[in-house]
Amino acid sequence: MKLSIITICYNNIEGLKQTFESISSQTARSEFEYIVVDGASKDGTADFLKENDSKINKWVSEPDKGIYNAMNKGVGFASGDYILFLNSGDCLHSPDAIEKVIPNLAEKDFVIGKVLFLNAGTTSDVEDPITLKRFYTGSVPHPATFTRKGLLVKHPFDESLKIVSDWKFFIITLILENSSYTLIDDIVSDFDCDGISSTNKALVDKEREQVLNELLPPRIMLDYLQFKNGSGYKDTPYDKFFIKLRDYQYAKVLYSLDVLIMKIVSLFRKGARFARNYPTKL
Repeated sequence: MKLSIITICYNNIEGLKQTFESISSQTARSEFEYIVVDGASKDGTADFLKENDSKINKWVSEPDKGIYNAMNKGVGFASGDYILFLNSGDCLHSPDAIEKVIPNLAEKDFVIGKVLFLNAGTTSDVEDPITLKRFYTGSVPHPATFTRKGLLVKHPFDESLKIVSDWKFFIITLILENSSYTLIDDIVSDFDCDGISSTNKALVDKEREQVLNELLPPRIMLDYLQFKNGSGYKDTPYDKFFIKLRDYQYAKVLYSLDVLIMKIVSLFRKGARFARNYPTKL
């Protein structure tokens, strides 16, 4: 078997149905196995999977420890040489999407296509060569990236992370280990922009900085911080404080601090005038 497509889901039966339909309609359906890992959803997902058991090569519906635990579990079930993660709500772009990709699954560690971002109406654009700079502001399009299974076995997703473990995986393999890849111009999948990684910017930023601190030497990490925050950035508590205020747009906090400072200054001036006018001798 050359390819395994894995869908993870949790209480998203409508999204799963859309994903399942795009899988079932593939012209190259016999060329891949389909695996669904459900986290014991309470919305009827298990019943849906039972009804479509003959069209799914492997499925489970049981408690898990989160997104990346489910993805690692799916890798354990997979028998394909390559793996594509297509999570519930994401869909293959056209009925011949997999048929177009299959001939490319041969020598490279990664085969990277394009995704259509549904909410934005734009497609991903990965430039060649892929360098660390690519991961300063983004990643490679996960639902259009076919990964050699051996890499996912060697580097399981970090389950301590909530959002950016796949981003960490790509930095380790594509950048630090210089894994091979090929870029294809076909749109592979349509991406649901309402997922957690698209809507929780604060947690994304926090986890990315945590990962980079773990993987990169301090001087390269400073390059990243200066790229992100401006060339004058210094990795000091002072700069970190003001960057935090800027990133999370604490306008109300800044206003309140300004008002408080003005009140303190005003009280100080009143106290100084009182001290000047208060008689020191009776």
